[in-house]
Amino acid sequence: MATTMAWQATRFGTLPGRRTGLGRSRKVPRGRKAVVPRAEGLVQKLNAEELEVAISERDRPLVIDFFATWCGPCLLLSNELEKVAEELGDGVRIVKVDTDEENEIASQLQIQGLPTMVFVSTDSNKPALRTEGLLPAETIKEIILNEL
Repeated sequence: MATTMAWQATRFGTLPGRRTGLGRSRKVPRGRKAVVPRAEGLVQKLNAEELEVAISERDRPLVIDFFATWCGPCLLLSNELEKVAEELGDGVRIVKVDTDEENEIASQLQIQGLPTMVFVSTDSNKPALRTEGLLPAETIKEIILNEL
């Protein structure tokens, strides 16, 4: 499937964020709960075709989270994105794409580090912004409100 992603251009390579070792398993200390992704929420999971439609028909800023289910920082980021979606409501659309299920588009977009977020403005003349790593909800909101 040949897809054209006009929004591949990026303005930021990486924003300051915390990185943790990928692929390492960690035990949850007693008395603490493991981070579990929410089954349903405000962040929609899309496949490659649905993502193309979301990009082409966007009428508000779009945040795309490229993640994997085995990635610890990705699970933490999903909670941060839920917070942002709750706070900004209809002012932004936040979606996620599982890179293991949609490996062709992940390869085309050269998604190598997880989590990777792409921020797409409603203005098609503005380049998309791309970040890698875990960002707090406040930083994500600042990017959406000030850069898109």
